[in-house]
Formats: sequence, structure tokens, C-alpha cells
Amino acid sequence: MVFDIARITANNGWAMAVIGAVLVMLGLATLSLIIAQLHKIIGFFENKTIFPPTGKGEAAPAAAADGDVDYLADPESSAKRYKVLTEKLGDPFDLTQLYQLAQRDQLPHPHLTLRTLREAGLLVPAGEGTFSWKTA
Repeated sequence: MVFDIARITANNGWAMAVIGAVLVMLGLATLSLIIAQLHKIIGFFENKTIFPPTGKGEAAPAAAADGDVDYLADPESSAKRYKVLTEKLGDPFDLTQLYQLAQRDQLPHPHLTLRTLREAGLLVPAGEGTFSWKTA
């Protein structure tokens, strides 16, 4: 068997090669679009619904309690809200527990807020992953 350009041309080899490459590229493009939109598809099926508090001794979500507080631009105001959360934890408190409480109360971007509070010097390390509030 001899492979040469004349036989490839005579048996539509060039057309099959081009069509094959186009099909592979279309398949990869389709796959990338599906992967790029997968989070929307999964979110549609998860149907996460966040219910408001029932009013039976539960705290109101922080977003409703604080109005339009900018947690990153105003560390003192965010410190007031976070101090309410740490009353239950005691002093010194574990930062991961505070983070979990902030997520539970649906405070906006708790990780960035806690970092801002630390950088502003309002949260002071107490050792072993615990922190306390700066005393005036």
C-alpha cells in the first residue's frame, strides 16, 4: 500500500480531514459552553430558599437590622454589629465561630469585613486563633 496525495484527493480525504477537525472543534466549543454555564444549571436544580426568621426569639438578619451599612468602608459600624454576635461567644472568642455566625445572619462579605476589622485594629489577637475587641 502506497499512500500519496493523489489517492487522498481521489477518495475525498481532504474533505473528511477538514470535516473531522470542524466536528472536533464544535464539540470542544459546545463542551466549554456547557461547563461555563454549569453553575447556572446546578443552581436551577438546587432551589436554595432562605427563609426569614419566624419571630420566636430569633434575631433578625443583619441586612434587615442594619439598613444600608457599608461594612467595608465603615469599620466602626460593622464592629458594633459584630460585637452583638460575639456576646454569645464570650471574650476571647474564636474567629471561625464569629465567621460562621456572620454567615448564618447573612451579613455581607464576612470574610472581608473581618479582615477590615483586623486591619483597623478593632479585632486584637488573643492567641491560639482567638481574638478580642480593642478596648477604648
